[in-house]
Amino acid sequence: MTEEPIMSPGTDGRRPKRASRASTIRKVVLLILLLLLLSALVYSAVYYAQNRRLPIPQITQEGRAEEILPPIYVFSIAGPTGANALTRPVGVAVSDADRVYATDTDVGMVRVYNLEGDYQFTISDELQAPVHLAIGPEGNLYASDRRIRAVQVFTPEGDFVRSIEIPDEEGVPWSPFGMDWDSEDNLYVTDVGITDKHRIIVFDPEGNEIRRFGSTARAGQMSDSPGQFYFPNGIVFSDDGRLYIGDSNNRRVQVYDEDGQFDMFIRTSGIPRGMAIDDQDRMYVVDALAHTVDVYTLEGERLVSFGAAGAGPGQFRYPNAISLDRNGRIYISDKESHQVQVWEWPDEPIIVPPILPDTAGQWAALCLSPLLLLPLLIWFRRKRFAVTEDFVEHMTQLDKVDAMNRRRWKWIAPESVWPVFDGRMVGDMDLGNLIHAQEHSDSDARELSDRMRIPYDDAVLLVIARRAKRLCTDDGRIAALAEELGIEVFDVRAFLDRFDRPRNGKAGKK
Repeated sequence: MTEEPIMSPGTDGRRPKRASRASTIRKVVLLILLLLLLSALVYSAVYYAQNRRLPIPQITQEGRAEEILPPIYVFSIAGPTGANALTRPVGVAVSDADRVYATDTDVGMVRVYNLEGDYQFTISDELQAPVHLAIGPEGNLYASDRRIRAVQVFTPEGDFVRSIEIPDEEGVPWSPFGMDWDSEDNLYVTDVGITDKHRIIVFDPEGNEIRRFGSTARAGQMSDSPGQFYFPNGIVFSDDGRLYIGDSNNRRVQVYDEDGQFDMFIRTSGIPRGMAIDDQDRMYVVDALAHTVDVYTLEGERLVSFGAAGAGPGQFRYPNAISLDRNGRIYISDKESHQVQVWEWPDEPIIVPPILPDTAGQWAALCLSPLLLLPLLIWFRRKRFAVTEDFVEHMTQLDKVDAMNRRRWKWIAPESVWPVFDGRMVGDMDLGNLIHAQEHSDSDARELSDRMRIPYDDAVLLVIARRAKRLCTDDGRIAALAEELGIEVFDVRAFLDRFDRPRNGKAGKK
């Protein structure tokens, strides 16, 4: 006998349970907060028009008598319109020859600019999906390419030089990410190609592998499993020879001394990606999910953060890599905003003068203007689906992943699960671009775990599915729990019955 798959609510006549009164109250509170946020955006736009900067307060580090001023936003690099426009930059590197290189991963190219952001040329030969970039000791450009499974080397002008590769291991190719060099010009590359062997691979100046270290471990606490990694990403050497490795999904930086021995952990505020160290020994760590950049001393003391989530000047949407020019300016790839942002440290404190409306009519216009945006927000709101790995695997087997790719849909998965999809190609589609990592409330997840007596990871999935109102899974146990919470559930058959129809049809109506 074969088991009948669990049918989604709506396909067999049953309706999801009503949201609780508390859920309604939360929605009202969120709407009020949205209106306040829109008011702040209007105020910021007016302020920016008059002062050419945003009214961002200065930040003071706890425990310090002096004020730590964060870097300030200067401008963004996006390239010209048309075929050479920058779309989804992941990696960025700035050379001493004053060239800015940015990977345009989705189109398999590297765009090149000058320090003012003027487009120069594109590198496309011998590339398919470049991710990270670095400038080598000899001045050449190094690009890690996850589809070619190699580090590709180019002259500063974009001429191909060579590939750095290793043989496939156990039938599984390596997957190079971040890169940096030690004092002897040996190249260190983070590798996440093999599930149980997240590691660092070291090459000599000729590109021959000389050693490797590390394996996979998901740390329960920051101090667990030194020398083991869970999706290592950025990597950087300090001038004194210490090696700093961004242990992304373990939310920490691992530090090794000049003899290659593990030294210490640095706790990060989120998921560390790109890293850089400037000439004042300040270490920059890009946090992709917090949409910020944190600055630390080399001993791990947090100095300051800058940036925030959003689409305005000085705000990020999934930043990833960072590089510094010889003048100390900071270049950060801002993936979903299709740009490279440029920041710099202020020379002196900046006084932010307040501006306020003068008349009652101006006050009324300021307060009511966000209401004009509400119809647009409602119209452009994307339908969200929480998704499990088994659902995606089943869709992949049926060659139906394209049915998930619609402009006004957003697929989400817990942060702990999303790396499974990141960089995985199904045809020409990168599942890491289709499915987004979703943050969750730890307190909500723990409360749900205790109340329903289910594992914490299941509770995290249900918390984000409850907010999305929809869950796609082939796991009957999870589906039953979701239905109990009033979540609309789809297994693969129910999803395809409802949504895999001609786009001009009335999807979902029987």
